[in-house]
Amino acid sequence: MLPFLIVGAIGLLLLLSSIIIGDLLDLVGIGDGLVSGIAIGAALAIFGVAGVITVSNDLPTWLTYVIAVGLALVALVAIQLFVSHIAKQESGGHYSPVGLVGFTTVSTGPAGGEVRLDDVRELERRPAISDAAIAAQTRIRVVEEDGYRVKVEPIVEDSTAS
Repeated sequence: MLPFLIVGAIGLLLLLSSIIIGDLLDLVGIGDGLVSGIAIGAALAIFGVAGVITVSNDLPTWLTYVIAVGLALVALVAIQLFVSHIAKQESGGHYSPVGLVGFTTVSTGPAGGEVRLDDVRELERRPAISDAAIAAQTRIRVVEEDGYRVKVEPIVEDSTAS
């Protein structure tokens, strides 16, 4: 029973500290955002609780570990999906760059190129394509989105407007 108590206590500490302080796994650089400290802490705590409950019911040792690991894995997946869903809602989810303007950083054409878009959400340059060749430093507008790559067209300045 002692291993279950130790693992459960570690899980509870990780869970509480990740909730109060912030995700500890991100602070120490573990996981790369794949799994949150909240999900791992909860899974370890559930492993400990399930182990203690099954040991106190005099189940065989192998069955105790199977039940504890199974419940911990179910909890890990369920809680991580929930945390990811909440994080996606907080970050605003996906937005479409169609309609954004910017400029080409290199010449862009059907074979490819690169653009920088004028929007606070656009921190990096994007790969781009266009129907016709567009020279570098030309103002463009995004007309389609294909994953991270965008299709652009040059903005034609109206010289008759004053």
